[in-house]
Amino acid sequence: MKSKALVVLVALFLIVGHVLAGTTGKIAGIVKDAKTGEPMVGANIVLQGTMYGSSTDLNGYYVILNIPPGTYSAAISFIGYAKTTIEGIKVSIDLTTKVDVALQEIVLESQQEVVVTAERPIIRKDLTSSESRVDAGQIRNLPVQEVGEVLALQAGITVGRGGAIHIRGGRSSEVAYWVDGISVSDSYDGGQAVQIDNSSIQELQVISGTFNAEYGQAMSGIINTVTKDGGEKFRGMVSFLAGDFAPSNDGLFANLESVRPSDNLNLEASLSGPLPLASGLSFYSSIRYYESDGHLYGFRAFLPDGSKGDSAFVPMNNRERLSGQAKLTYQVGMGMKLNLSGIGSQIDYRDYNHGFKLNPDGDVNKFDRGYSLSLVWTHTLGASSFYTVNLSYFYKGFQEYLYKDPFDPRYNLDPAAFNTDLFEFLKAGTNLHQFERNTRTLVAKADYTDQVTPLHLVKAGVEFKTHRLYLDDYSIVPEAQGSGYRATIPDLTSPLHEQYTMQPREFSAYIQDKLEYESMIVNAGIRIDYFDARGQVLADPADPNVYLPQKPENMALSLEERQAQWYKKSSPKYSVSPRFGISYPITDRGVLHFSYGHFLQIPSFSFLYQKPGYKVTTASGVQGVYGNPDLNPQRTVMYEFGLQQQLTDDIGFDITGFYRDTRDWVSTSPQIPVRGDLSTATSFYTTYINRDYANTRGVTLTFNKRPSGLFSMNFSYTFQVAEGINSSPEEEQGKIQNNESPSIELRPLDWDQSHTANLSLGVGEFDWGVFVLGRYGSGLPYSPALNQAEGRGEDASRAVQKNSRRQPPTYTVDLNLYKTVSLGLIDANIFLKVFNVLDRRNEVVVYGQTGRAGASARALGAEPVDRNPDRINSVLQFITRPDFYSEPREIQFGMELSF
Repeated sequence: MKSKALVVLVALFLIVGHVLAGTTGKIAGIVKDAKTGEPMVGANIVLQGTMYGSSTDLNGYYVILNIPPGTYSAAISFIGYAKTTIEGIKVSIDLTTKVDVALQEIVLESQQEVVVTAERPIIRKDLTSSESRVDAGQIRNLPVQEVGEVLALQAGITVGRGGAIHIRGGRSSEVAYWVDGISVSDSYDGGQAVQIDNSSIQELQVISGTFNAEYGQAMSGIINTVTKDGGEKFRGMVSFLAGDFAPSNDGLFANLESVRPSDNLNLEASLSGPLPLASGLSFYSSIRYYESDGHLYGFRAFLPDGSKGDSAFVPMNNRERLSGQAKLTYQVGMGMKLNLSGIGSQIDYRDYNHGFKLNPDGDVNKFDRGYSLSLVWTHTLGASSFYTVNLSYFYKGFQEYLYKDPFDPRYNLDPAAFNTDLFEFLKAGTNLHQFERNTRTLVAKADYTDQVTPLHLVKAGVEFKTHRLYLDDYSIVPEAQGSGYRATIPDLTSPLHEQYTMQPREFSAYIQDKLEYESMIVNAGIRIDYFDARGQVLADPADPNVYLPQKPENMALSLEERQAQWYKKSSPKYSVSPRFGISYPITDRGVLHFSYGHFLQIPSFSFLYQKPGYKVTTASGVQGVYGNPDLNPQRTVMYEFGLQQQLTDDIGFDITGFYRDTRDWVSTSPQIPVRGDLSTATSFYTTYINRDYANTRGVTLTFNKRPSGLFSMNFSYTFQVAEGINSSPEEEQGKIQNNESPSIELRPLDWDQSHTANLSLGVGEFDWGVFVLGRYGSGLPYSPALNQAEGRGEDASRAVQKNSRRQPPTYTVDLNLYKTVSLGLIDANIFLKVFNVLDRRNEVVVYGQTGRAGASARALGAEPVDRNPDRINSVLQFITRPDFYSEPREIQFGMELSF
């Protein structure tokens, strides 16, 4: 088997490869005689400070491919003509920057060079679908701390209750994350495996429309990040930031009455430049340390063993992060480049658990680790073609426990510790959950890009991935021993302990053509995906547990005999995805664009492999949900139509209408009987299936004024209707366990935000600036409780439907002020950032009984409980939830030194 895998791997490098998901752009144009208009044959074009260049053909046409994003100056020369330098040429990933040049014949001896500034059009005529781009300068000016905050500002993106990113109404797991041409999506849950620091980003691209065939395993959008490279000069930066939350004194947030700058710290440093070890060798490196106590505190009234605490405040959503990147670039020779890059992040944190508020030392800690390593070889074969070979590896690990050793004597194993009254905090106890999982992914891919003619840019390729997933999930089981308890770990044959190792494989191939006519640009391509879960499904669903057989004929077999016939292999899955986009200029300042495509995605591996042993017991009721490695790919058909319009030299807008139709979404199966049928069985279980349907339709609007004079502005607005049968498979499981009929009606999805608007305003120059960011979101849907409908005299059967009401809207205003002072070779940048300037109490979670984040004992029917004199807290104290509100005002002050 290993020899076959090696043959496949070698074959991948001998054939055309998979393009690195957009990490470079291109410059193209025509060089002419300024006087006669005749094309110049053999003119030389060189990007200053780089090894990128080209020369013109018989028609005066030139193209420079594989250029990293950034701003460049191009020198154009021809014997007998003045050298012309074009400054300020902006290159963006996956786009063509057109630079036409008219050379002037030398008449006077002093006329040796002409310097002009490149035009930077507001609209991009080769953009065939919706996307947004943010460069390093824009990120630096925004009052944001993390990449997720930058993403949330883009049109078409909404943020769910837990902070997850949703693009055009899709589930958060439908987004693919790429960094420097490497897919860093964690296949287990669809999240991002490694975290990138804002200061390391050169350009961030968000594709929310119909993306090209080179991108796969995504149905909603692509988040593509290109990080900085080292250059010919040494550059460095050191940044220090400190701050704290400063809310108004309304008593909602405990222990925030005074400002303690040491509670939120952020330290960053980066260094880049040439390495003297070899000519053409450069590096970029960065590191960041971030520590925050958070804004949610517990009160140590009790210790986990039940004794009295010291009454100290304890952070309950604290976070500590260490992350960094190191990148080596070796320009081996003309047209040959080798890149070695490593990225790492580790985050230790806690999620607020309201029940532990008075026993804050009893809840679990969480540990997130992500690392990636890549080796990329790029070889330019000529002026119009190059290939790239990429080998990469990434690791994503997550652990959750209070103490790593399950036999740690500090665990409180007494089950009575969790015996509390309704609406009462825990007075003792420890969270006994132990969870560990990791994903290791190896990727081999290559690419070939060819500007076949001035009109055709062809890309084609393949990619091979192999994964290794490991999961271990259980809770410590207390076992009575004398007058106390001892810790035990459930046996692997028990349904209380899940452990598995899985090794799925993926293969993909595509071909794509970009046709660039003067009157029209077309992107057309097709993609093929292959996936083998390499899992197993039940041979007989009516008798699922190999350790506890129910059918007489199976009871007579030994465990080894049952295991040999109990399962069958899951089948490999194939899919084909065509993509098409067109851009049609209607004037020199207006462009129409239309795109259409099919997008398929293998469900998250958590759905494929959850509880793979099918250890169903004979207990009555419905058990599950159990994984299904035989799930089919989920399918989305998406199309859009839009207009880009430039109004002035620095103002433009884009308006786009879109529609998404999603089928085969992962859901939960109807209950499956164990040994019998639905009418006679007492034990049932469920598994994941492809069943649910969803659609989203909407309009996005962006309005931009790029910096000119002192003022800049960016505005984005999204209107959408996102409906589906279930927001998650767990919703359907809940209905099944309550003996309700399967869901068949479309209803608003949990993240269906009808109106989302973001506005950023900037005033300043190169050495000072004030940037204000405003965000608005209409209320997310929620499900009202029955008594809310009864109190309003409404038809309860309709009023209490899932997500039939709306929460209050949310809005925030953030601020960034900075002043740069030159200290010789060093620039000192002093800045002040204020988040939630107005200290707005946005209600992010609400009670179903009130539709608000606040409630009363009467509203929750808890007045009788409140009369118990032995309670340690009142009902009002318990139902006052600071975690139901957004973060209060936060003030940060810092300084950055750079050279």
